[in-house]
Amino acid sequence: MTQRNKPLQITAQKFIEAEACWNLEQLYADLTAAKQEYATSRKQRLTPLEKTYLRGLLCNYSPLEIAAALHRKCTGIRVDLSRGLYRYIEVLTLQQPKDWKEIPSMLEIYGYKQKSSTETLHFTLINSAQTPQSAIENRTEWGLAVDTSIFYGRTTELANLRQWILQENSRLVAILGMGGIGKTALASKLRNMIKDQFECLIWIDLSHAPLLADTLVNLIECLSDRPLGDLEKLRLVSHYKKNFFQAALALREQAQLEFSLDSLIASTNAIEPTIIAEAIHRLIHCLQKHRCLIILDGWEAVFCTGQLTGNYRKGYEVYGELLKQVGELQHQSCLVLTSCEKPKEIAALESQNQSVRSLKLGSLGQAAVEIFKNKGLSEEGEYSKLIEAYSGNPLALKIVTTTINDMFGGSIANFLRNGQLLGDYSDTLSRQFHRLSALEIQLLYIMAKEVKPVGCENLYSNIQQDRDSEFLKALESLLRRSLIETVPAETETLFALQPAIEKYLMSVARLPKL
Repeated sequence: MTQRNKPLQITAQKFIEAEACWNLEQLYADLTAAKQEYATSRKQRLTPLEKTYLRGLLCNYSPLEIAAALHRKCTGIRVDLSRGLYRYIEVLTLQQPKDWKEIPSMLEIYGYKQKSSTETLHFTLINSAQTPQSAIENRTEWGLAVDTSIFYGRTTELANLRQWILQENSRLVAILGMGGIGKTALASKLRNMIKDQFECLIWIDLSHAPLLADTLVNLIECLSDRPLGDLEKLRLVSHYKKNFFQAALALREQAQLEFSLDSLIASTNAIEPTIIAEAIHRLIHCLQKHRCLIILDGWEAVFCTGQLTGNYRKGYEVYGELLKQVGELQHQSCLVLTSCEKPKEIAALESQNQSVRSLKLGSLGQAAVEIFKNKGLSEEGEYSKLIEAYSGNPLALKIVTTTINDMFGGSIANFLRNGQLLGDYSDTLSRQFHRLSALEIQLLYIMAKEVKPVGCENLYSNIQQDRDSEFLKALESLLRRSLIETVPAETETLFALQPAIEKYLMSVARLPKL
């Protein structure tokens, strides 16, 4: 038997030292997705030999050294790498490796290298600035991102975000999509991938709708060594007043309580309007001085409920001013926000300025197959039907796979025949529908009754409303909430619901009286 044709023996045990430093399982999964995209075939998988080559490269072995370890000819391995693994890495990172030596550093930038056991969260302020081109040490990290040790797909989305932020120096980026689509997980994965390029990492959860004064205090505390002065006083005054009103109104109707608190917030911001403006100015100065990555998670919490999207709660309008300043003024940092609803400031700025970008998340696609496999669902022929039924929404798929195991013995086919239950995912949809205006809910209800995508003329004929701008504003609002999709047609644009939303509307939602 010649050396060229000699079969490999126990390749899975070769270069296993890579496991100590690299997240191999995630890398295998992401490169498999990249291979499928490169080969335009969903059946393609990363082979054991390709995994062995990868581990060797991650251990800094040259193709010649890998060939020697595997008892193969080096020329054959070089051909395999150039036609295979190098191409998958190029699809994954949007960068073409010029030499095998570049592979570890490229994948490390993408966050596949595991943290050392001694790396911990710390709050030490930066003493000296570093250039963004090289890895930055002694970073300031504030706030806790979500765990992404289990993460599915999104290789293209991550590559786009990375290019916008690191290559194109985008200052303001919005990650958008309906509930459960994976916005927070993607932001956290992105943070881990590019954190070495920033001096300071800040993650703030907006789900509890903090006043902008609170958010600015937290940001400036991390980035500036100057006293906070009036801004800190404003926060304290606001908190004391809120606590007083909450106690005084505890026995009153909830509507009155909310009205009083909203009025309080508005009046508190009106006390010293220049304080907020000065604080935003100080924040921009910090973003100019230091290279920072700020992630504000759950932006929709500062918007009103029961109105069209993009309308801020009373006293929260200054959040819109923050976006405008961050997007328009020159600095070396990036603010990333996640939201179920697209802020109107993003919509306005991104049309004029490439430093402001937005990414709308859609179906997880075939990467969702890994969810099914991890849950032990074996009916591969039914995978695509299940993905389509829930529009590739990862949260919905995780929930229904548990239902399939618990109630249908792991049979996807039996589950689909019994009506595609929403289970606990309906809670996520309920929270999002609670935010809608009456006209938006009526439009969705009409679409849910249609068999096919519907155009504006059909929608007009089914609602009791004059043809005015409010109708188009409501449609645009639903698009910005990621609750409907456009379907191009020959003579007009049609609108359609995702299957899970249609199921929710027909089984749960009630059409309000207008």
